[in-house]
Amino acid sequence: MGRLAFLLGLVLAAAACGGGPTETVTVTGTPQTETHTVTVTLEPEPTVSTSAPALKTPTFQMPSKNIGCAASEGVLVCDILSGLKPEPKQKCELDWTGMEMERLGPSQPRCAGDTAYVQSAPLLQYGTSWSRDGFTCVSQENGLQCRNEENHGFLLARNAWTQF
Repeated sequence: MGRLAFLLGLVLAAAACGGGPTETVTVTGTPQTETHTVTVTLEPEPTVSTSAPALKTPTFQMPSKNIGCAASEGVLVCDILSGLKPEPKQKCELDWTGMEMERLGPSQPRCAGDTAYVQSAPLLQYGTSWSRDGFTCVSQENGLQCRNEENHGFLLARNAWTQF
């Protein structure tokens, strides 16, 4: 049992460090003990390909064509056509369309009746970045991560979103 507690402690310590992929760790003991599986999900660090130049247009969309963003007058708006999931707990008279933030300060969910998504916007290929007006976004297969000048931002994906 002491070995199991030690290994579980290592898994929890690794989870606290962050910066790695999802890992599944199986801890086994002698035949008389149970097998326990612990899944730890760590937020990945975005990687940017150096083979393609950063996109600098005021609008872009992800290759999935589910997320589109626009920057204007110090505000970045990124909308997701499939909607924010799960929906924020705050009341919204219209639709939860995506995330927004200014160059300074935290990001927030966006309640709006319109969308920033532009069908003709250029694609931000996976592994490449977009920078404009103090914002930087990185396109990843698991979603879009954007930051502002103060390093506040969000991760927007089909099944989840987070703000930091």
